Parts: sequence; C-alpha cells; structure tokens
Amino acid sequence: MGCSGPKSVIPVRNDLTFLDLTVQQIEHLNKKYDANVPLVLMNSFNTDDDTMKIIRKYSGFNVSIKTFNQSRYPRINKESLMPIPKSCRTDDDIEAWYPPGHGDFYQAFSNSGLLEEFVDQGKKYCFISNIDNLGATVDLNILNMCLDQSREFVMEVTDKTRADVKGGTLIQYEGKLRLLEGAQVPKEHEEDFKSVKKFNVFNTNNLW
Repeated sequence: MGCSGPKSVIPVRNDLTFLDLTVQQIEHLNKKYDANVPLVLMNSFNTDDDTMKIIRKYSGFNVSIKTFNQSRYPRINKESLMPIPKSCRTDDDIEAWYPPGHGDFYQAFSNSGLLEEFVDQGKKYCFISNIDNLGATVDLNILNMCLDQSREFVMEVTDKTRADVKGGTLIQYEGKLRLLEGAQVPKEHEEDFKSVKKFNVFNTNNLW
C-alpha cells in the first residue's frame, strides 16, 4: 500500500484506525458472550517496533492482544541469482530482506509458540483476515458450521466484480478445489483470469 509504517494505523472513519475498529469489534464480542477471544497481529520486521508501541493504548480494553513476526527472506540479485545480504543480521542492510506475506502465516504462527499456547488453553479455531478489510467479522454462523460439520479449513469467498480482478479465485485442479492467485497465471491467460464471467468468485482472504 506504500505505507511507511503499519497499515493498521491508517485512519478510516471518525479518526478511528483499522486497528481501533478491529479492537472494538473483538471487545464487543468478548463482552457480549463473556468470552476471551484474543486479537493476534502478524507483523514484519518493518512494522513490529511501531506496532508494539501502538498497542499500549489498548491496555484498558477487554481484549488480549498478541503479536508475532512473519519470517524474513533475502532478496536475490537478478543477475547473479545470489542472495543480496552480506550477513544474517537484518539491521546490517534492511533493504536486502523482505517479509513473505500471508502465505507465511502457518509456519510463522507455529514457530512463534502462540499456536501451542492457544492449543494448551483449549482453543480450536482461528479466524484470519486482513487488518484493512472492514468487512471481515467473526461470523458465528460460519464458526457453527465449522463445529457442526468438523471443517478443518474454510475460506470465505464472494461474488467477483471488476474491482476484484487481481484477487485469487477457486478452480478445480486434479480433482481438488484449489486457490488460484494472479501470480500463478501465465501472461497469455491474464485476461481470462480477470474475467468476472469465467471466474465468478473472489477470495476475501478471510480464513477459518
């Protein structure tokens, strides 16, 4: 998004940020159902320090906020195909490293120790969404479906519009339902991928 810091602190409504609204949503959930649903933020090495300072203001809220960092990967020189960093220390050359993004959630969450901590507490389901998706809410209807039908994984999709042409969609491949992302599509088939008729659903990146 071209942010110089965490996108979670961008004001979106009445000076409230994405993070403010998310904290309010989880606090409402905890109060209404007398629950203890934590809010877990996945940061990168670029945003972790700023995020830790920002979340201090929520200390009086009825929300337990946890954080963990996604991995870091070395950038590769396109000519030599060799890693750009000269050492393993990110601080030596921060521009030589990059965070891999959403796909790293599962490994990074496990490596952080939070997965084990939550399992030990008896927690069974995790809802994942982008912090800047204000349409992402903890839908108890979906949670109940996960429980009643013993679903191990659920992806929320919605009707695809022309504003969603870059997002992932669902395909049948080798007898299985799979997510197809734009980066996987050959250049000669990019227009097919963007078609709202050929691919009529859009991955919201809300996962259970």
